[in-house]
This record gives sequence, structure tokens and C-alpha cells, in this order.
Amino acid sequence: MKKFLIFIIFFVMSFFILPVKADIIPLSTRSVRYYGIGVLNVPKSYTIYQYPNKDSKIIREVNYDNLNKSAIVNTIDMRKVSYIAHVPENNIALLAVDLAPGNDWYCVFIDQQTGETGWINYENKDDFMSYRQLFYRYGKKYGIRMFNDLTREKKVLYADISTDSQILEELTYPTFISFTVIRGNWLLATVNDMTKQAKVGWFNWRNEDGSLNMFPNFKEQP
Repeated sequence: MKKFLIFIIFFVMSFFILPVKADIIPLSTRSVRYYGIGVLNVPKSYTIYQYPNKDSKIIREVNYDNLNKSAIVNTIDMRKVSYIAHVPENNIALLAVDLAPGNDWYCVFIDQQTGETGWINYENKDDFMSYRQLFYRYGKKYGIRMFNDLTREKKVLYADISTDSQILEELTYPTFISFTVIRGNWLLATVNDMTKQAKVGWFNWRNEDGSLNMFPNFKEQP
């Protein structure tokens, strides 16, 4: 009975610890509802305001260096800040940006379920990236992960940047994807499958509505 109680206590506590430390990498098309125009890689400590003015109401205060003093210290509140990707060991903490940046203010989606937004004042413009820039900066380094729930029609390589062009390959179990260039919503990809044979062609990485079909892996490949 005592061992069972210890197990229950440990199990419950894990729910409070996991959201802070666990990596967040989008794996499916349902992982992200609000893409916006790009992403902002936020630091460990930041403040989200209701309006682009430091005198306006503070919506969130996040401080990973001292969680006891943060407004976000438990499981429920942590889940309200919906990162598109969060890999602390690689200094990745991406929030989707809703409006074009200006005067060091960024309107970001802080809740992917409801679409709630807030404003961050952030001077380092290099940490704002369009999705094209995100792929070039991190996709080149970590490789690309295709979303695991893509339809069969989406998992193909084309001879040119059009779905009307010749289909070169139908991809079943891609294990690693890299690319050389991006043209619009297409990238020239090199895909390794389970047979370890490299296949090259154009892949439709982004849809007309701005949603993605793949995402940087953020994990070093062997």
C-alpha cells in the first residue's frame, strides 16, 4: 500500500514538472493552429502586455531562471503559453507572430487553442524570423521533419515547383530531409528513406493559407 501511494504521488508530481522541461516540437498538422507571419525566438525571461505600451496591463510574466517569482509556475498556466517549438537545450522558444514587427513590438499568439494574443517589447530583430528564414536558419542545421499526418497526396516529390509537374517520388517512410533552396512555397529537398537511398525533388513545404507541411527538426542528426 505504501509503495502504491508513493507511485501515485510521483505520478501526480510529474504532471507539474513535465510541461516546464519537456521539449515541444510540432509533429502534425494539428500541432499549430495559428501560424501568423513568422516566429519570435523569445528569451528565458519576458513580459507580455495587453497593448504595445509598457504602461498597459501585463498579461504574462515568464521567468525560467526563477520560476517561483514568475506568473507562470504551474501546469495550467504553462499550457496557456503555447510555443510552436520549445527546446531549451538548443535555446529554442518560438512564439507565432501575428502582426508585422514595428518599433520593437511584436504581437504574438500566446494561446494556440483560443488565438489569444499579446505584445512583447523586444529589441533583437534577429530573433524575429519569417517561416522562410526559420527554415534557412534552423532547417539547414537540424534537417526537416515532415508532419506525420500528411495525406498521401502531400507526401510527394515533384520535378518542378507545381503540382501539375511530374511526380518523381511518393514518400512513405522518410527518415531524414534536407534542402538546398526555397522558392516560394517550394523547397528543393533531398530525402532519405528506410532504404537509405537519397531522393531529390521539389516539395510543397507551405500551403496557400500559410500553414506548414513540415518543420525544422531541432535535433542533431547522426
